[in-house]
Amino acid sequence: MSVGWFDILDAKANVPKRLDRQLNFVTQLPGATMLFCRYAAAMTVVLSFVSANIAANRVNAEEAAVAETISIFDAAKLEIPDGWTRAKPQSGIIEHEFSVKSDKGDDAPQGRVTMMAAGGPVKANIDRWKTQFTGGDAAAQKTEEKKVGKWTVHIADLSGTFAESMGGGPFAPGKVVQREGYAMTGVILEDAEGRKYFIKVTGPMDVVKANRPAVVEMLEGLK
Repeated sequence: MSVGWFDILDAKANVPKRLDRQLNFVTQLPGATMLFCRYAAAMTVVLSFVSANIAANRVNAEEAAVAETISIFDAAKLEIPDGWTRAKPQSGIIEHEFSVKSDKGDDAPQGRVTMMAAGGPVKANIDRWKTQFTGGDAAAQKTEEKKVGKWTVHIADLSGTFAESMGGGPFAPGKVVQREGYAMTGVILEDAEGRKYFIKVTGPMDVVKANRPAVVEMLEGLK
């Protein structure tokens, strides 16, 4: 069923009281004058609805622009980069998980970001990550260490064919699938008390490479 201007005017129960009084006045006018006034009143109603929708959309946009942050041991916060989409963790030990892309296309390949507290020596964990990759450019396999505030930040860049564990955990993996052309930017944050927090970006090489600057910027903002 189509709805015309006069249908809008007749729905007086949904019209603000001020406009309702205007409509009552208009209905007392003769001929063309009444028709014009009814049209003008209808436009007033429509424009008020449009203005309300614009205001609501502006509020929603402003809320969406507020960056998400996560807490690390209640001692620091990380601001999640724009474009990272929160996902359901694939394992119970993962605290936060996000999906990332190298571009905005709907069919663009996706990578996986995982974040969680963990333990063990830094070197042993990075060595374990290295065993998950075979082949690749040896010169591209790099590790670095730097200080950000009170935190020691360890970063490992790995690439090649990735042995992805489907299910299970880090020390009891499930089915393993070989992913060619994959990469990882793995981060271990270590505080003065020796507590460690892991961040890993894993996926197709171009996806990981495209998101590495966002990882570094996120780490630099550690506070």
